[in-house]
Amino acid sequence: MPDKKINRKIAVIFATDVVGYSKHMEANESETILNLRECESILTGLFSKYEGRLFNKGGDSFLAEFPSAVSAVECAVEFQNAIKERNSNDDPSVKLDFRIGINSGDVVIENENLLGDGVNIAARLEALSQTGGVTISKSIHDFVKGKTKFEFNDVGIQKVKQNEFHAFDILLEGSQKRRPQKSVSKNKNLIVIASVTAICVITASIFYENFFSRQTGEIEKNNIVSNKPIILVKPFSSSSEDDDLASQAITESLISSLSQYGGVRTLASSTSYAVKQKAYSDADLMEKFGVNFVVSGSIQTFGTNSRLFAEVSDLKTNQALMSIKEDFKLEQIFDVQDKIGRRILEKIQVEAVEGTKALASKNDFKTYEQYLLSINHDVEWRKWTKEGNSTAIEITEKLKELNVDKYVLENLEVWNIHQNILLGHSENPEADKAIMLELSDNLVSKRGRDDDYLIRAIIELEHFEKNCEYATDLLNRIADPSADTNNFIASGFIHSRCTNLEKAAESFRQALVLEPVDLGYQVTRMYSGILYALNEYELLKELLEPLLPDPDLLGMPFWFYAAVLSEEGREDEARKYYELGITYGADEKWIMPMLNTQEASDRLRRNLLDYMNPSN
Repeated sequence: MPDKKINRKIAVIFATDVVGYSKHMEANESETILNLRECESILTGLFSKYEGRLFNKGGDSFLAEFPSAVSAVECAVEFQNAIKERNSNDDPSVKLDFRIGINSGDVVIENENLLGDGVNIAARLEALSQTGGVTISKSIHDFVKGKTKFEFNDVGIQKVKQNEFHAFDILLEGSQKRRPQKSVSKNKNLIVIASVTAICVITASIFYENFFSRQTGEIEKNNIVSNKPIILVKPFSSSSEDDDLASQAITESLISSLSQYGGVRTLASSTSYAVKQKAYSDADLMEKFGVNFVVSGSIQTFGTNSRLFAEVSDLKTNQALMSIKEDFKLEQIFDVQDKIGRRILEKIQVEAVEGTKALASKNDFKTYEQYLLSINHDVEWRKWTKEGNSTAIEITEKLKELNVDKYVLENLEVWNIHQNILLGHSENPEADKAIMLELSDNLVSKRGRDDDYLIRAIIELEHFEKNCEYATDLLNRIADPSADTNNFIASGFIHSRCTNLEKAAESFRQALVLEPVDLGYQVTRMYSGILYALNEYELLKELLEPLLPDPDLLGMPFWFYAAVLSEEGREDEARKYYELGITYGADEKWIMPMLNTQEASDRLRRNLLDYMNPSN
């Protein structure tokens, strides 16, 4: 007769399995099994070291009990580090990753096996864990905190079926610091998503106030004084009344996400809902608000499963630039919002703002936050103002805190220092030049990427020996000059400094062709100077007249245009644009650096003489 007695105890349970095991098996069954055996050998060896007992295994999953929480955690961390080291080598034919969950709780003893909630929650924690990560329950956290050197991140209360538990991630190298999130029932979906929206909007607002000035309210086309493309996020539709709050949440989240990028203007949510209420057509959106791109979509929720559709459309061409379908669990809402926001932003970067340049550096950044900061650095730097430079430096410091690759950071620092010196805001130019040279030489010798060669050539001509032969040699090291808009911009600058003005003009022209929006009019400013120096007055007027009197051009293009008008005898207009140039920062010290030849500089001064010296 079976024994009716149930034996229980409190145990520390360690659960682990392979991430994506079935896909590995489908791709190469034999090699996957052989590699799993090697990983199992590492794991069981560590179980022996830390006195763990393997009580159950099945395929790629392993369950063990430990005499203490500390020994289980130390075993888990050492195992993940060992797997990471193994995968970093070229030897493994299949590189397997693991997730680990650890819990302490009541278990049922069944012969050599252990059952019950204590084991089930460990398995739930393992499923919640990041790839290559370790997630522990609050009971384990309370045991080991202060007894180990590890850092922890609270990911909040989790509820799966009848189990509710408080989880913490152990912060290992390469793991993400996740925000607290809940897995909830259908009845609580709308409340949780609304809360998510509030968190996203508040966080975005705080971040954006620290770094960027946000456009709010309804924007009419005739108030826009920028060449930045305008984006409207239409309110996402829903399949039922139950999904209405979910669609509002996604809409607000995308508006908040896109608004953080300074290279575009994202219309406020009040405008989005007004557009929906008034049923504006695409033609109305272009006419009334100057909208270039529209983001639209829908969301459907079935229990805890959701499906999101999104589309980005170019109103000018009436074409869909991209379509997205994303299936997700509610507890994945944070990751989905970031993922969708980044995909849309990357597409807009290519199609609407920086062209091929946007593709060149996006792989340098692993998270959405890093990527967003990097593209905003470009926006601020290209303003070519003290405020823009200060913000670019702040962003670089923030990227340091986020552990961005050191070579990426060094490259940004060189650009920041270079600009700070030229703007006249460096407190110690000679010391800054020494730092800039050391960083740049290190980049050329250690990394040797196109953008490293370019910045080294630029600072050579601007701050050091002005060796055109060396700068041209660096320029010639670029594998594919057409791969990145930056290559054309830098090439134009290098050729202009070395007085190859025709080549400079062609490089700047190509940059403007490839780059949908000239952020901060950086290229336009340089190109206008070259066109004036080459006596290409008609091309100069074609370039500037659609843009004037936009203050973002800064002052010098106004002077070039005024000089052309003066030669044509249009004195009143010439004086007007000369004075606007002064208002927007034109200065005689910039004449030679922008025109590059003495003849062109003298010609400009002659044409503007009456305005520069009105008493003569």
